[in-house]
Amino acid sequence: MTKFPGINRTFFVLLGIVLALSSTAFAQKEKKKKKAAPTGTPVLWHDPGDISARDLKYGPGAQLLAPAAPFTFVKEDTVGASPKFRVKDANGVSWTVKLGPEAQSETVATRLVWAMGYFAEEAYYYDRIEVKNLPRLSKGQEFVSGSTVRGVRFEPRRKGVTRGAIWDWLKNPFLGTREFDGLKVMMVLLANYDTRLENNRVLYQKHPDTGEMEARYVVTDIGATLGKVGGLGGKRIKNSLSDYQASKFILTVENGVVEFDYSTRPQGAGKFASLFNPGYGKSQANKEKAMRRIPVPNARWIGEMLARLSDEQLHDAFRAAGYDDATREGFVKTLRERIKALASLG
Repeated sequence: MTKFPGINRTFFVLLGIVLALSSTAFAQKEKKKKKAAPTGTPVLWHDPGDISARDLKYGPGAQLLAPAAPFTFVKEDTVGASPKFRVKDANGVSWTVKLGPEAQSETVATRLVWAMGYFAEEAYYYDRIEVKNLPRLSKGQEFVSGSTVRGVRFEPRRKGVTRGAIWDWLKNPFLGTREFDGLKVMMVLLANYDTRLENNRVLYQKHPDTGEMEARYVVTDIGATLGKVGGLGGKRIKNSLSDYQASKFILTVENGVVEFDYSTRPQGAGKFASLFNPGYGKSQANKEKAMRRIPVPNARWIGEMLARLSDEQLHDAFRAAGYDDATREGFVKTLRERIKALASLG
């Protein structure tokens, strides 16, 4: 070794170069393995056809697509305010299980949005389920007794659906269209106070008839609904009939535009807290801005579409979410009043 120091140095230098080139080639190979972001035709809405014939018992799902027991725990999902975890069912389908008050309200909201021709993710509600290998959860343990979980919403992760980028209420291909304004009215009608950008996703999926790849603009996670809209530190609540009934809906109709009761800016202590995160306050102001000044014809258009739903269809949506009779009656009555107000605008 000591007789050939030059050779040794050369050997190690060459070895280092080879290893460096190998690692670079490996990194490039790994990079190539990553799938390129899909592309598709931007789509927000499609003609729902005969609205009076839409099945609100299953909405965007179907009886054959519903989750099948037994369910096996996979992992807990700690993202978001609501407790969630993932399971696999008897058919090997992966599902996200959500607990808490959003489980019911989201099940209803997805059906109403879907009924109007917008894209919505499947949602199935169960009063109770059994889950194998269920550990102690970091959130939502109050809904668990042993292997039994109460009040859950199932949402699938289907093959053939690719989750893409976030889209913005204030910047997208559909600004100014009646269909886009109709979607905004749906969010106000449902009292969705969580219309933050993180819940807006482009989902890539092939059209079932043409095979064409579509970039579907979807509002996901619509469970903060059917209560009262408000900002951080103020009065905001989800899945509350009394608060939904007590809240306002249409504030004014002037100069050809509708102003809705939709305030999401931080209030009270929320204002103080947002000083430490200026971006949060801006994001809440943008949520509010997006839902303002809806042209009367566009608001009336979605109201007339909603008016084609029968009371029985509305009841089906709430039955699918496990509401008791009195609560279901109260929600349907209030929704019907607001739908009539929209349909009679102008």
